[in-house]
Amino acid sequence: MRRDLAAPEMELMEAEEYGEGTVIKVPVGALSKSRGVVAHDIKTSKGAVILPAGVEISLFESSMDVIADKMRNEGINHVYLNVLQQLSETDINEIIDKVYADGSEIISKEKAATVIKGVGSMFNTIRDEDITSEIVNQMSNMSTALTEDLVRNPQVAFSLGKVQDADEYTFVHSFNVAVLTGYLADRVHPGGREYLQRVIMGGLLHDMGKAKIPLDILHKPGPLSTEEFDVMKKHPNFGVAMALKTGVRDPVIISIIGGHHEKWSGKGYPKGAKGLDIPEPARISAVADVFDALTAKRVYKNSMSSRNAITIILKDSGVHFDAKVARELLVSLGLYPPGSMVALSDGRVGFVVSGGGKDLVRPIILIKNEKENDVPVFIDLKNEPNLCIAQYIGHSEKRDLGYKLA
Repeated sequence: MRRDLAAPEMELMEAEEYGEGTVIKVPVGALSKSRGVVAHDIKTSKGAVILPAGVEISLFESSMDVIADKMRNEGINHVYLNVLQQLSETDINEIIDKVYADGSEIISKEKAATVIKGVGSMFNTIRDEDITSEIVNQMSNMSTALTEDLVRNPQVAFSLGKVQDADEYTFVHSFNVAVLTGYLADRVHPGGREYLQRVIMGGLLHDMGKAKIPLDILHKPGPLSTEEFDVMKKHPNFGVAMALKTGVRDPVIISIIGGHHEKWSGKGYPKGAKGLDIPEPARISAVADVFDALTAKRVYKNSMSSRNAITIILKDSGVHFDAKVARELLVSLGLYPPGSMVALSDGRVGFVVSGGGKDLVRPIILIKNEKENDVPVFIDLKNEPNLCIAQYIGHSEKRDLGYKLA
């Protein structure tokens, strides 16, 4: 059977049905134009892995010429790619249900609700009246509580809320950015609890200037006009002015409020700061801000998978983002972030529950154990040398924390 499932101009040598997808044989010279998952480890004659099984080939786009030359030098002329089909929604939901069947929570729903309601109250007060020191003190207390959760369990950063309502999105986004910024800051500066608390505080306040943006611009379900975007770009300065008015002088907090839209290239706003001239907390929050925005589900757009969001951020490293911070996000989530649906080399299908750490292609997988009444089984691929990911199938949305904002 012959099906053109990669580059349109590529002549496929052969194709075959394989598990949940179709495996195609792709000439090395066509890899840069192809899409699909590496079906088998590509190794040198000495056993060193050139391309690992289970990785989307497009992730290697920037280095494909070097990889292709290495394969040719090894006498490798083609690669098998798996063009994937999707699991049914029922299959995905069954696996997710097993993960949380015991009712365990990565983060307290009550605490999440308290923080999100607090952020919402702050925005509403600023809109109707003005910022007060009392509100800022409440945010400080909440940031301290979130810091304790993050220190106890770093994976709290990937148990983020999801909403579709426009107002709720603004509040939940601030919560998500605060926790993820704290997580990444702790990766860059391990053990700095005081610094962590200040970064989380900055994350909670980072968008408060949006309370001064007209609602028809803030909630517009589509692209902003040039004039509207010029108004939107004022929110970091609005936020800094409000923070200073209430006596906030901490440079970490102020830098996040004012600098989370600055770009490494110098083409961000409001100052157009460049590279290392952008304070580090702002560079960290910029990654968290975009990652959450990409993976959020809104009324007018579907959520993007963490995997695709990471790919976008990595491609913009050194242009939009600090490459060091972007790398920490990749290492934290792995090439198969939590939520990824994957097929293993032995044919079993599972759900990634934890990234691979330094080993980006060998995360922890949850699968159904059909021999024991579907009791879930966790497999750490780092401890299973004869097992690997054969296919990336898709992703689930971020876990709903179950909070009620009303």
